[in-house]
Amino acid sequence: MGKEPEELQERPEELTDVLVVGGGITGLACALFLRHHGVRCVLVERHASTSVHPRAWGWYPRTLELFRSVGVEEQVLDAAAGYADHRRQATVESLAGRELKAAMLPEPGDLSALTPSRQISLGQDRMEPIVREAASRAGAVLRYGTELTSFERPEGPGGPVVGTVKDRDTGEERRVRARWLVAADGGRSPVRETLGIRRVGRGTLQHQVSILFRAELAGPLAGRRFSICQIENDELSGAVLGHDDTLRRGTLILQYRPEQGELPQDFSTDRCVRLVRSAIGDPDAEVEIIGVLPWELAALTAERFRDGSAFLIGDAAHVIPPIGGYGANTGVHDAHNLAWKLAAVLRGEAGEGLLDTYDAERRPVAEATVEQAQLRLLVRSGRAGEEQRRATLDVLTVMLGHAYPTAAGPDVRLPLFQEPADLTGEPGTRAPHLPVRIRGEEREGSLLDLYGSSLVLLCSEAGQGWHQAAAQAARLTGVRLRTAVFGTELTDLSEAGWQKRYGVSPEGAVLVRPDGFVAWRSAGVPADGAAALREALRRTLVV
Repeated sequence: MGKEPEELQERPEELTDVLVVGGGITGLACALFLRHHGVRCVLVERHASTSVHPRAWGWYPRTLELFRSVGVEEQVLDAAAGYADHRRQATVESLAGRELKAAMLPEPGDLSALTPSRQISLGQDRMEPIVREAASRAGAVLRYGTELTSFERPEGPGGPVVGTVKDRDTGEERRVRARWLVAADGGRSPVRETLGIRRVGRGTLQHQVSILFRAELAGPLAGRRFSICQIENDELSGAVLGHDDTLRRGTLILQYRPEQGELPQDFSTDRCVRLVRSAIGDPDAEVEIIGVLPWELAALTAERFRDGSAFLIGDAAHVIPPIGGYGANTGVHDAHNLAWKLAAVLRGEAGEGLLDTYDAERRPVAEATVEQAQLRLLVRSGRAGEEQRRATLDVLTVMLGHAYPTAAGPDVRLPLFQEPADLTGEPGTRAPHLPVRIRGEEREGSLLDLYGSSLVLLCSEAGQGWHQAAAQAARLTGVRLRTAVFGTELTDLSEAGWQKRYGVSPEGAVLVRPDGFVAWRSAGVPADGAAALREALRRTLVV
């Protein structure tokens, strides 16, 4: 990405707060979260549409919680309904052939004590249009078929970004000036390369190709519904076949070896049809090849996620092996962490230093998640030793139990992962879910429903002094701060009670960030509650 041509410098600039590069699930989620916080954004994506390939399939409750906070969880659940019975795992000679081994995934456990959301299966090709529509409806400017060809920061690395974008159909170029640039442009990220940010890790572990096809699968499936199906025959040893809920569309994933002279272009349409027929087990099956996508199974993390006014999210920041299904989920979590911080700085509530916490919080989580995926790869292959098996965490611990130790304070030692059931409101950890009834709403909700738009101070009627302290702190600092009082605004429907779950006394209070992580808590009311709360806000917002 070089500098823009001189003739472009005379053209009017489009002004926005954030230029998001990349319109996959991570970029779209970022645009949606930014608009939720009132931040203007322009998103550019070089492809003409959202992903044709399913790519990611599994979505964890934490990701659904984030979509819940912006009003799209129900649409996602509706779209995923047809995948609810896709629970069979098997190794087969072909779909129509002999099963070599098979097992059923256990029914999803009751997670209602941990989260109001669920774990679901849904192809990324079905998820992205939902998020795209929501982001567009919220006011994000989304330009598909548009490529960032260059960018510069005339005032220095921390200054505004001026990007040149090109319509790939018409060739028309325009300039976009933004306060910040967010790179969600994938594992090969041109933005990251231009910034000169290196990646560390084991690198490429395997070369894979995904063959997306259309064929009638109901007959060969014979009433079965697969979560994952491994093919073992003379032509397709180790290949993986997935199918959607229409039973007319599937993906065949197999490894190829460049070191043996194999190339992506070797997968011609005729060869792909033959391979798919072999996987189905019918040499005469009608097969239409929709697309062929080569990709790398890799383990890499960028050395930094921030470079002045530019940020990396998703695969641009970290490439996670797909075992465990962490990659796309982690990217959505990146976007959510960054969006509220950009909004807080833009509104003048937070200092620029808050943006440094994006790297400080998300990069250690990404590095550890990459490591967890590699451990799962070893366990699945049978090559893991006892120590590696013990170090492999449950997927919900990785996705729901990660923490931000740097947010806990300089003198606090906080583990990076904890069992979600063990979370008790420590600063730096995800605020626990509790069933509550919110005043004015008839249905039962979640305490998490309060989070997502502003800082929230939780307290009880016994700690009413916090209500006045919050009003004074908000007035003096200009920070948007919501106070939620148990016993008046909130009815606690949990068995243990919110104070036990959040680790405070009846007179205590808990400050929760817009991303649903605990920023601070006080066991009781100090002599000067307003001053204590102002200090907590100052530290949280880095002002």
